[in-house]
Amino acid sequence: MASVARILARRGHQVEMAVDDARPGDLRDRLRELGFNLRLDLTLSTKAGPWSHLRDAWTLRRAARELDVVHAHFSNDHALALVAVAGAGRGRRARVVRTVHSSRSLRARALQGAVHRRTDGLVAVCREHARILVERFEVGEDRVLASRGAVDPVRFAPAGHDLRAELGLQPGQPVAGIVSRVKPDRRHAELVEAFRPVAARLPDARLVIVGRGEGLAELRARVERAGLVRQVIFAGYRTGDELAAAYRTLDCKVLLAEGNDGTCRALLEAMACGRPGVAYRFGAPAETVVDGRTGLLVEPGDVGALSAALWELLSAPGRARGLGAAARERMVAHHGEEARALEIEAFLESVRARPPAGV
Repeated sequence: MASVARILARRGHQVEMAVDDARPGDLRDRLRELGFNLRLDLTLSTKAGPWSHLRDAWTLRRAARELDVVHAHFSNDHALALVAVAGAGRGRRARVVRTVHSSRSLRARALQGAVHRRTDGLVAVCREHARILVERFEVGEDRVLASRGAVDPVRFAPAGHDLRAELGLQPGQPVAGIVSRVKPDRRHAELVEAFRPVAARLPDARLVIVGRGEGLAELRARVERAGLVRQVIFAGYRTGDELAAAYRTLDCKVLLAEGNDGTCRALLEAMACGRPGVAYRFGAPAETVVDGRTGLLVEPGDVGALSAALWELLSAPGRARGLGAAARERMVAHHGEEARALEIEAFLESVRARPPAGV
């Protein structure tokens, strides 16, 4: 959101931003550091009561009279935008656009289709998600943009420090890793299961787990039961320069499930650091990793195939480096932030040029 908004502002568009003011974290501070002036008259919180939702709808209704596009990024904001714009009158009407960041908003739930069809433009994070919007929810193809994830190739680059010395890893020691929130639906258990036969055949191999989450205690217990305490390293939560260093520590980066971001940004960042991806074949990863050229894809849930993919790269460092170099080239060529923003800019302009949805 911030990446696209920053580039649109640089290109002369007036951009206003508002975020959930009840959500914990440093998002507001980070957005201000990027130069955004945040609206403080919107709560935008699912945890707020009905009066707060009504106040937000009224505030957004007044604001929508002066805007060309109201761009929502979450379901709560999406519903508020539709209500606000519908109540803004029949004159100059702002268009409502939603970026569908994850597959959760693609489930066949009550009213989901009606909400999507009433929206003037929908930005999907991959072609597969765009197809679902068109086929499952019967949204017109001209109202859907199949976008892609983007990465900063300067911040995430092959050159730079890594965490090998800190983690007790030797230069050249084979290392696979995952960077993800630790929770059951991210499928860490399958990765541990797949790594066990690799460790048996390649005793020096290590699996590095980067992240925090509610599933950490259970995952540690699973590692202990598997007899992999020495081979599996928990590297904690990493941000900033330490995150890029974590990617550089690996010989291959594993991704098995979508998180809050359907572009699976951690995979993009690792590939920009020159590391091949090993991923289940679904959604954005299936379109990001070119199987056999920038990494390896296996069918979701096929632990044996996942194990074979890990063995293929950890036992052949030259091949892993070659795929990693190609992955870096692909990120630079096809997943730049500027190209994504220009694509979304053109889509917003096309949405504005068409009649509102339902008219």
